[in-house]
Amino acid sequence: MLVLEPIHVTLLLFSVLAFLLKCESVALSNSNPVLSPMGTARVSRAAVAQIRSTSDKLSNLINIAKCAGWAKHAGADMLFLPECFGFMGDNASHTLEEADPAIFLCEQEPKHDELLPNPFRQTVSDVIISHANGTPFEIPKIDNTQRLPSIVRGLQFIARESGMWISGGGVHTRVPKSSSSTDHQKIYNTHVIIDDRGKVKRYYHKIHLFDVSIPNKVNLMESKTTEPGTTLEVCDSPVGKLGLSICYDMRFSEMYVDLVKMGAQILLAPSAFTVPTGKAHWHTLLRARAIESQCYMIAAAQVGKHNEKRESYGHSLVYDPWGELLADAGGYDSVGTAGDSAIPGDDDSPVRVPSIVVCEIDLDKIDTVRERMPIHEHRAKSTYAL
Repeated sequence: MLVLEPIHVTLLLFSVLAFLLKCESVALSNSNPVLSPMGTARVSRAAVAQIRSTSDKLSNLINIAKCAGWAKHAGADMLFLPECFGFMGDNASHTLEEADPAIFLCEQEPKHDELLPNPFRQTVSDVIISHANGTPFEIPKIDNTQRLPSIVRGLQFIARESGMWISGGGVHTRVPKSSSSTDHQKIYNTHVIIDDRGKVKRYYHKIHLFDVSIPNKVNLMESKTTEPGTTLEVCDSPVGKLGLSICYDMRFSEMYVDLVKMGAQILLAPSAFTVPTGKAHWHTLLRARAIESQCYMIAAAQVGKHNEKRESYGHSLVYDPWGELLADAGGYDSVGTAGDSAIPGDDDSPVRVPSIVVCEIDLDKIDTVRERMPIHEHRAKSTYAL
C-alpha cells in the first residue's frame, strides 16, 4: 500500500487546484464577455479613423468603407469618424448647397437602397469584404456625377453592410421647417450615431460654433452658415455610453461635466482641427477633458490638405480615464503611436490616409479611477462665494 508523506499530499493538492483553476480559466475565455447592466461588454475594441475628406462625396464614403473593413478585420465593436467625414466644401456657399436633408431618429431599418447609385453599393460591399479579409482589391472609378440622396444614407448603408456601429462625427444637415429657428437658410453641424442595422440611434447638433480669426493663419466663421444646437446628447453603444460633442466644443469643460452627469463613459470629440490650433492645444485639451471627466476620450480627426483654403492637423487619438494616451494616428508634427505604418503620406497629407488606430475600452477602468479619486462627488459638494 502506497503511503504519501505530508509534503507529497500538499504538492498533490496544489496540482489538483492548479488544474481546476486552469479549467475554469479556459471555460471563462470561451464564454460570452462579461456584460454591464445595459448589455454592453465591459471590455470592447474601438476603431478610430483618420481621413482627408474633399468635396467628392462618393470617394469620401469609399474611404470610410475601407476603414469599416479594416475595423472589422481588427475585431472592433465600433468605428469612429471625424467631423466633415462625408464632405469638405470649398467655401461657405458650397457647404450650404451640398448639405444633407434634415435628420430624424430612425428606429426602423432604412429602406430604399435603390436610391443609392448601384455602382456605389456594389463597390462599398466589395471594399468592406476585401479590407475585412485583408485581400487586395482594385477599386473601380465611380462616376461622381451620380449623386447620393444624402451622406447619412450612404453611411447607413456602410454600417449595415459591415455590421458595424458607426459614429459619424459631423455632417451638415438642413434645419427642419418645423424647427423654432428663425433662419431656415442655415444648417446644423450634426454628429450622428448609426447602429449595425443602419438605424439612426442618436444625433447631436454642435452647440459651440468656431468663429476664429488668426491673422495670416486662420479665418473661419462657422456661425455665418451654421445654426447652433441647444441640447446635450448621450447614447448607449456596444462600447459604452457615449457623450456626443464636435470639435470646438472641447474648449468648454462644463459641457463635459454635464455629459458625465447624464451617464457618459466615453466622450467623443470628432474634429477637423486647424494646424496652428492643433499644434498648440489638441493633445492638451483632449487629455484634460479625459482626466477631469474620468472618461475615455475618443477624437477622430481629419488630416492634410482638403482644398486650397483648408488643411487639418490630424492625430486621431484615444485617452483613457487617467489621461494615458492609448492610440494616436499621427499628424503634422509626429507619427503618433502609429509609428512607421503612418509613413509615407502623399503631397496632401503628412501621414497615410485613410487609416485607423484600434484600442481596448475597459469600462471597469472608469469605475476604478472614479472610486480612487471621487471628483464628481467632491464637485457636487463644492460651494463658492462670488
